[in-house]
Amino acid sequence: MSLTTSDEIIKKRLEQYFITGYSENIETTKRYMREMRERDPQWLAFMESTSKIRANYNEKELELLARGNRIIPSLTKKIDFDGEVLKFAHITDTHMGAVFFKEYIWEAVCREIEKKKVDVVFHTGDVTEGMNSARIDMIYDLTHIGYDKQKEYAIEKLKQIQAPIIAVDGNHDRWFKKSNGALVVKDIAERLPNMTYLGEDSADVKIENATIRLWHGEDGNSYTVSYRPQKIVEAMSGGDKPNILLTGHVHKMGYFFIRNVHVISGGAVTTQSNWMKRTRKENHTGFWICEAVLTENGVGQFTGTFYPFYE
Repeated sequence: MSLTTSDEIIKKRLEQYFITGYSENIETTKRYMREMRERDPQWLAFMESTSKIRANYNEKELELLARGNRIIPSLTKKIDFDGEVLKFAHITDTHMGAVFFKEYIWEAVCREIEKKKVDVVFHTGDVTEGMNSARIDMIYDLTHIGYDKQKEYAIEKLKQIQAPIIAVDGNHDRWFKKSNGALVVKDIAERLPNMTYLGEDSADVKIENATIRLWHGEDGNSYTVSYRPQKIVEAMSGGDKPNILLTGHVHKMGYFFIRNVHVISGGAVTTQSNWMKRTRKENHTGFWICEAVLTENGVGQFTGTFYPFYE
């Protein structure tokens, strides 16, 4: 059907509404939508769909989609922050429920986080030890056996942190998902008012103009500590890079500046496991407290302090 003048005018006004959300008269706009639902339902459906896309993605993400780039399939958390310097703690690989998780180390971590008055705590996965059915001897490395016991123990310990906690899960946490579909970190977060679960393995946090990416991964240890962070950042497309990348999983600590990304390899808030000893994998026990100066371009100065623990 060829467009009438009336149709053209209606479409222009509806386009303005779908793009900007502004309408001089909402009742007239609703009437226009009813008319176009009869005259050109495909066009209206397309405009409604693109409006939802605009609502779900920011300008940077829309630009990535237009160029055919990938957007990480995890939640994005936006944080309102009034200061110029963001102070945060990065903890990872606590493995609560295992004998290698030491309560005296955890209590020291919590005391230092409170003493330093951090704005937020980021946890990059393996909150719990999980249950590895592929290694039957693992049962002897557990202090808390099963989903319920590990979940309740993690809730008890994480309650000691008063600051907001933002977390993703790790491969050990996901053993419960593989066995019975349970998302243990999500269930823990639902019980703690100051904790937010952002999804499996990776997520972005937006603070002012800065992006902080939490990343766990399921790859293995590399022959040098710096090689893994380098390859993670190299795999990112130019428009997809965060300002700060916080990584877990391999229990190694380090700070690296790669392709203009501040990268923290988190170490582990647990001691060396028997499996790591047998396979000659070093364990860096500790956690980070970092300060990032937020600017209109993202992150300016960045400093980080690693707090090591020794048995």
